[in-house]
Amino acid sequence: MKEMEENITFDFRNVPRTYQLCFLEDCPRKEVCLRHMAGQFLPEDRNFGQAIYPNMKRGEKGCRLFATGETKVMAYGFKRLFANVMSRHEHGLRTAMKQYLGGHGSYYRYHNGEKLLGPEQQEWIIQLFRRTGYNEGLEFDHYVQLYDFE
Repeated sequence: MKEMEENITFDFRNVPRTYQLCFLEDCPRKEVCLRHMAGQFLPEDRNFGQAIYPNMKRGEKGCRLFATGETKVMAYGFKRLFANVMSRHEHGLRTAMKQYLGGHGSYYRYHNGEKLLGPEQQEWIIQLFRRTGYNEGLEFDHYVQLYDFE
């Protein structure tokens, strides 16, 4: 069973550089908009970037760039996945994962948590293990819930 490593917290380091931030205090949906939340957490050393202009707030619904603030579950670490893998399958599974994830270095960044696996990547890896005959214990080592900036 998946266990979340931590509750969701807002970390501006997760905001993409090109994400449009909102600073419109009179927007009717500012309290539930991820763009406005991101604008509130703007670090002191960030002086410029993408922003939403006041003319975007039109009509009753407000801005057409409204972002819901939905979250997604990200994962990292492969020890649990490989815990019950027979040695004859281990090399093939690791090789397939490395190819899918972009190579040896990238594989280890996902393993160590320097990079996080999105839901689609997690599903691809789980299906790889299922195709190889493994259906039990298909969990990553760590799961974190983050805001979805896509």
